[in-house]
Amino acid sequence: MSLRPPRAWGIPRAPGARRAAKAAPARARAPRVRLGAALLVAALAALGPVLEGSLGSGLGWTIGIVFLTLVPSLARAGGPRFHPLDPETYVPATYFLSVAYTPVLRLLMSSSLHLSGRDEAAMEVAYVGAAGCAIVCTALSRPPEAPNVERLVPVHRPKAILDQDWGNLVVGLLGLGLVFAWIASIGVRRFFTLSYADTYLEGFGKGILISGWYLIQLAAVYFFLRYASLRKARLRAPMLVSVAGASFLMSFLLYTVTGRRGALIFAVASVGLALHAYGMQIRRLWLALGVVCAVFYGIAIDGFRFKQGSGLDAQIESAAARIDQTENVLEIGELQRIYENLASIVNEKPPLVEYPGESWVNAVLILVPSPVWPDRPLALSQRYVLWKDPDLARRGGGLALSAAAEGYLNLGLVGTFLQISAMCALFFMLPLVLAAARDTSLLGRATGACLASFSYNQFRGELTALLKISFTLGFAALVAILTASFVKLVRRRLDAMGKVRHGYERPLRHRRLGQPSSSGQ
Repeated sequence: MSLRPPRAWGIPRAPGARRAAKAAPARARAPRVRLGAALLVAALAALGPVLEGSLGSGLGWTIGIVFLTLVPSLARAGGPRFHPLDPETYVPATYFLSVAYTPVLRLLMSSSLHLSGRDEAAMEVAYVGAAGCAIVCTALSRPPEAPNVERLVPVHRPKAILDQDWGNLVVGLLGLGLVFAWIASIGVRRFFTLSYADTYLEGFGKGILISGWYLIQLAAVYFFLRYASLRKARLRAPMLVSVAGASFLMSFLLYTVTGRRGALIFAVASVGLALHAYGMQIRRLWLALGVVCAVFYGIAIDGFRFKQGSGLDAQIESAAARIDQTENVLEIGELQRIYENLASIVNEKPPLVEYPGESWVNAVLILVPSPVWPDRPLALSQRYVLWKDPDLARRGGGLALSAAAEGYLNLGLVGTFLQISAMCALFFMLPLVLAAARDTSLLGRATGACLASFSYNQFRGELTALLKISFTLGFAALVAILTASFVKLVRRRLDAMGKVRHGYERPLRHRRLGQPSSSGQ
């Protein structure tokens, strides 16, 4: 390891140091440049009202939403680029899916190129949220940085098991334990025969157990990152890293047995986001194939769960029939239902909140577990399904309530703008920006990618669910850090005992406990 001589010695700077000195003013100007770009996007957001005023029938709002979805990728730091895993592309695209995919498809498939008055009102609300999303994604955009390999990869002992490896292994096993406890509370045989709606009823009051899936997801992403970081440095990964990552990710297939495909999709998305932020090249072709597979997988699961509880053979036949009966794969039932709920709320204005901002306040109060507070406030989605379809609510069914609709119920168009902007900034863009920072640890990168992977799920949901996910992932990261610190303490104690027993000339090695994590991990 060489030492850098001080400048007082009169030795000229290396070329790299001179380049860094020249780049410093550019880095200092970066916040002002981003602010200017965000202000430009805010000005361009006036395009939607102008187009709607001239075209009418929701056509102007629709064109405007498509434009705002593309703008962050065009104005991103580092130059225009459209990669599905770039945060400036990924976050706006997930918002577009939650509110605008269905009406845009209807518009393209219609002969008149016009939307109904009901759709027009819903698209105005969706457009306001798209404006907030575009402004935030542009303002928080940062150029990609190469990871600090010396800090993240233990080159001196590539096969060593780090303290953080043990910490994340404990997190994953704790998650599996919670999930298996939930399945045991239902009964293994009954778990595999439950109807889709019954799984919601069985999860009531057991949110702590079900949250084990988030712990498993964090552990899976961490170990995939560990494996990828070693392979990128042309080093072999320890067997524990490879087996743990694959096992934790494969465990999500168990959840799909109940008809829940989302958990697996979000786990895979978080792995992709984490690897992309680390600088791994993931081709768009593979992503396109993954999307096609996800669409057909979702269609099959819809058919599979239709015969839930009727036996495996009947469920497989139902899944195959569902694929055969699908005439247009572009018409996605889930996205249609989410948009219809938005249109219902905007046009019918149900009395679901008693005062402006009530659901935002309740989002924090609902974090208290129901066994501790049985009379805690109902979530907004629960209130909506009770108002919209009481029979479905009694059977344990639910209706997805979009974040744009929640903001609108609380504070009108201003509420939609504020809620979508806050969600994009705090829960999606900032975690991805931090996950791609040069000196962020592998655990920090995994946590940020996991949180941001739920952007679509939370744009189609409400704030309380997002707070629960954030709290659970934060708890999982804390458990990993504390476990790693405990392993480090035990290893040091054993090292000290070995020095006392064998002398300083022959320190006792403890390979099974692994090696200390690199700095910052």
